[in-house]
Amino acid sequence: MDPQTQPPTLHFGLEIELLLGPRKKGSSHSSWKSLAKDLSKRLTKAGIPNHINDSNDKSPHNYREWSITQEVTIPSQPGKNLWGLELVSPILSSLSTSFSPTLTTIFSLLHSHYTISSSPNCSTHIHLSQSYPSLFTPFDLTSLAKCCLWFEASLDRLFPSTRGEGYWCQSNRLNPALAGLSLGECIAVIDSIPYAEAGDVDVVVETMNLFPKESAYARAHGWKKDRVRGKVYKWDFTGMLLTPPSKGEQQPRGTIEFRQPPGSVVAAEAEGYAILALAFTVGALAYGQGLCVESVGYHEHGGSMEDLWALLVAGGRVLGWDGLGEVEGLFTKAV
Repeated sequence: MDPQTQPPTLHFGLEIELLLGPRKKGSSHSSWKSLAKDLSKRLTKAGIPNHINDSNDKSPHNYREWSITQEVTIPSQPGKNLWGLELVSPILSSLSTSFSPTLTTIFSLLHSHYTISSSPNCSTHIHLSQSYPSLFTPFDLTSLAKCCLWFEASLDRLFPSTRGEGYWCQSNRLNPALAGLSLGECIAVIDSIPYAEAGDVDVVVETMNLFPKESAYARAHGWKKDRVRGKVYKWDFTGMLLTPPSKGEQQPRGTIEFRQPPGSVVAAEAEGYAILALAFTVGALAYGQGLCVESVGYHEHGGSMEDLWALLVAGGRVLGWDGLGEVEGLFTKAV
């Protein structure tokens, strides 16, 4: 990178799912709200601005500080005094270093006052976006989509195998638009998407996040055809869809969500997953268009761990980082 070039800014947010109980012997909570109030008070005392978001409202004002929401995919266990909740970060910048000390403070507080139960139901989600006027373009999204598929097997090695087996974290290749195709054919399908018009974003989203009408969910909701549904796949592109007009104004596009990382029980894990998602996304935007049938062929092996590491390092350099920090530990464990 030219030293005079300003590195790009990606915005991101963390959703940290937790199964918590009180650490103090004899202490208990009658509900998740009781525990949430206790946690909110302790975060405030520690200097972490926060609020409880009872309804899991997605309005912009809820992302100005940390929030605590109830997470329905984590079954609470009242008999064991364990309650599922989600800590949602404010909108953060890839150029900021402030989120690392904040995570350290949060997890230090959690371990001091609560038990953090390891649960396969818990995960760590990273939301990624760019600010207007540098929104993700259809060209960007096809680059990222191809890298998500090409490096899927190598990314799988960085996480527990159970993360790819659950209902809420399925392979994007299982969706009806790509099901049954070889990896090379999947790349070819994405390459066939035009990106001359902004509306082509919808085609990219459908190609990555279509959900079958034959599923139990679709039948229960009376679907007559396949529809887009992103929260069940490793990569959720549905935030790129324009939401219906509100009061005469169409709402802006949202985020891309990386849903594969497992639950975080220490700050280093949450930080590492965020760094991984940011570096991967930037690396994919820069180099993803080089993936095409002519270069990858019609085979199934995808990008190697060495190729993935090179992509992450390249993404980190574009962002102006000196290294990849906690991501190195993920690769050490995977080898």
